[in-house]
Amino acid sequence: MWMELLRSGRKTRLFDMMQGRQNINSETYTLTYGIPVIIVFIGNSFFREWGVMAEKERLYIFHIFRKDNKALFLHPFLTPGKLVSNLEKSDIVGRYGMEPRVEALTMFRNELYREIEVGVKRWLSDVRFIPKFFISSGVFLVAYFIMSFVIRDPLPVLDELAIGLGAAIVTYILIGKRDMTSKAATKKRMDLRVMVDRITFKESNFVKMVESALQRNEGGSIEEVIGQIVEPSMQELGDPYKEEASLFIQMLENQFDFKKLRKEEKILKNYMNKSKPGNEIKNIVKMIESKKLDFPLYAVYKSFKKTVSSLK
Repeated sequence: MWMELLRSGRKTRLFDMMQGRQNINSETYTLTYGIPVIIVFIGNSFFREWGVMAEKERLYIFHIFRKDNKALFLHPFLTPGKLVSNLEKSDIVGRYGMEPRVEALTMFRNELYREIEVGVKRWLSDVRFIPKFFISSGVFLVAYFIMSFVIRDPLPVLDELAIGLGAAIVTYILIGKRDMTSKAATKKRMDLRVMVDRITFKESNFVKMVESALQRNEGGSIEEVIGQIVEPSMQELGDPYKEEASLFIQMLENQFDFKKLRKEEKILKNYMNKSKPGNEIKNIVKMIESKKLDFPLYAVYKSFKKTVSSLK
């Protein structure tokens, strides 16, 4: 039966994978399989609502293996709030080049689970802020009244304010903890986890191109990689991959600090021009040791950026 599923190419859900049904040779994987590098881009899909076709955002997740087989994740879920919003409002589809690994994909899924917990907590803070505020304010007023008129003390106002504020803060925190175990929070958490579990991955020729370029840079000399950054080469990119490449670039741009990169690129250009080789070598060594710039990945970005710009 399982071999029939492999031959049919049917999508495998996360629940099946967690039961030990590992789709090793199939062209479709779910979030229990390894995702070395993940880059997400936005496309278009449609869904029916009230009988009318409406546009729904689609997010593609690319996973790319590095030369050392380590996992690097690039995704649109920059904040827990973004994660919750994207899962609820978007169709998320994955793409891979080389065969994904179970361990990396499982780690990424668990990371999303942790982000979901933070996202649900922030969601509750937003929707429950006004009720918690009024209840905590009521507790403050009651505590202040009791300390002012029921219990006489030699320090008027100050201790009433301190005790009232303390009681209000404790009440606010306790209500928040209770909300995290409420039915609404549990349902929200489970719905989001199911959405993560339903993410599937399919083989992509474009991702194979990215992996090839990245691994070629990782295996080359530092001079060759710097040359690719200063004077990037063109990729053999056809129109079918133009949209994917454009959105791939957008995701990488979210990872780079271009204000700092301008200064660093100037150093690299001076090194290639040999105008101040001694000083620039020291600066490049510092850049490499600090690991603030991923030279091979940035070279891939520059190459695909130049290629996509030429296709416009």
